[in-house]
Amino acid sequence: MKSKFPVLCGSILICELFIVYFAVLTAYGLEVKAAESLSLGQLLLGASVIAVLAIVSAVLLPRRIGQKRPGVTLGWVVQILLLASGFIVTSMFFVAAIFIAMWAATVYWSARIDREVAERA
Repeated sequence: MKSKFPVLCGSILICELFIVYFAVLTAYGLEVKAAESLSLGQLLLGASVIAVLAIVSAVLLPRRIGQKRPGVTLGWVVQILLLASGFIVTSMFFVAAIFIAMWAATVYWSARIDREVAERA
């Protein structure tokens, strides 16, 4: 049976891709104090690392109920990196807190839905 992890958790990870690059544009365009020592290339490199990790974790999410894959764990790493980006753009602490809450909720509800579907089958 198909798992709900790719749909629910994957959507959060893909949305984070856009948020990370918008944060780079904000840091570069507004000349954020913490980002003054970083070039645009360095900001883009950091954002790209987070983006690639988010894509990899979305691909590695469990596809079938009961399947063990590292996608959820890598998703938590993405959340930590998103929170750490708050040291460059301070408002990212707030944005990361929202995404961490959404990530925790989607992981919880995906697991719960999968458990209930498995019990009914």
